Amino acid sequence: MSSIFINPLFRPLLEIIRSSRNGIVYGGKIRFSHALVINLLYRSGPLRPRLISILKATRDHAQVLASFAIIYKTCVIILKGETFLGPKQMGLCKFLAGCIGSWIVYSQHFNIFHPGITHQITLYCYSRVTLAVGKILLDLYLNHAQPSFRNYQGNLINYGNLNNQQQKKLRSIVYNKTWKYFAVLTWGLVMFIYHYQPQYLQSSLRHSMAYIYDVEMDTWGNLREFLGI
Repeated sequence: MSSIFINPLFRPLLEIIRSSRNGIVYGGKIRFSHALVINLLYRSGPLRPRLISILKATRDHAQVLASFAIIYKTCVIILKGETFLGPKQMGLCKFLAGCIGSWIVYSQHFNIFHPGITHQITLYCYSRVTLAVGKILLDLYLNHAQPSFRNYQGNLINYGNLNNQQQKKLRSIVYNKTWKYFAVLTWGLVMFIYHYQPQYLQSSLRHSMAYIYDVEMDTWGNLREFLGI
């Protein structure tokens, strides 16, 4: 039996199985804790239906990640074959595999997977991709345009003349400044939308914001009621 795991012939299949297994484990861990907190904070009623809801959400999340992993890894193996793109085009192989997997799992074109979970995962990835693309574009600009900056003494110095530590520090400064503007704009818009048209926000975000910020109409007769215990 152990010979299967060291046989190169079975390696692609084992990679697919292992990737899907990891998706199930990761999705189960993430969604179980999230669903548990949401049910404890925002829902009331009998315990049994709430536990069933938690387990169902955990299953759905694990199913989404495992399904995408299977489709993605399978597509990569097929596309990098010599009859298709070949191993030299791994970047393109993985891009196309991601597109194919997301078309089946995340796009809701086939209405197979839980839409709320696929939306959450996609939006989570979108925010990370946006920040990553911004950093990539900044590095491309700095490396190719070679702009000049003033040092602490007020002298102009070309980016290419900075040492590695100075370049890293400069990029960090730009990252931090752009993050500040991004955070300010994001939270300004989300609070405005929540006030103006809250129904357009994702439901879990809307519920958490209502719980945290909509306290104007709450009444408290004593300290126990105020602390919610």
